[in-house]
Order: sequence, then structure tokens, then C-alpha cells
Amino acid sequence: MLVSEVKRFGWALLAAVTCLCGCAGQSGPVTGHSGVVTGSVLTAPVCPVERIGQECPPRPLSGAAVVALDREIVRGSTVTDGTGAFSLTLPDGRYVIKARNVGGYASTASEQVVISQTPVHITLVVDSGIR
Repeated sequence: MLVSEVKRFGWALLAAVTCLCGCAGQSGPVTGHSGVVTGSVLTAPVCPVERIGQECPPRPLSGAAVVALDREIVRGSTVTDGTGAFSLTLPDGRYVIKARNVGGYASTASEQVVISQTPVHITLVVDSGIR
């Protein structure tokens, strides 16, 4: 009887360890690694009329809201500075970085990025609404 109880306990212990290891693997690796995405948000067009030979490049957009989305969940957010620049530190993974125009014309621009230990730099151009 003692041998059969030890065997049952052994199998129960093996099942519990397997379950715990399986459950830990299901939640994904917890690496603690993070990376940085930096960028610029520009707005265009900025001239009501563009003429040949006269440049009218996009302009930096100050105060634009920038968010990092993991599926539809916001994982980070910031606002662009006076030069249109932003920086977000995020855990490793895939994100959609989305910028929203400031002011009356609601426009967004987005780009997919993969964050790892290597910095990522992007430029987002939102529509100014000028026509």
C-alpha cells in the first residue's frame, strides 16, 4: 500500500509541475527588455497654393498627441515638443504608433514598429486640412 501511495504522489507532483510550467509559458516571456521609439510629427500641406520652383515642405507639429497601441490597448503616450519631436520607451513588442493632429482638423497618421533593444526612428505626417 505504501508503494502505491508514493507512486500516486509522484504522478500528482509531476502533473502539478507540468501544469505550473505550462501555465508560466502561456503568459509569454517576461524579459524586462525595453526599447525606444523616437520620431517627428509633421503636418502638410502647409501652403494654400504650391507653385513650381517654390518649395513648401511639411512643418513640425508641436503639441500633437502620440500613442503606442498594442492591438487597441494604449501602452504609452506623449505629446510632441516645439520641434515636433517625441520619444517613447516601451517593452519589446509590436506596436502601432499613432499621431493625431492638433487644432480643428482631425487627422491621424500611423506606422507599425517592432520595439527591441535597437532604437527605432519614424516620421509621421498628418494632414493639415489645407486645400
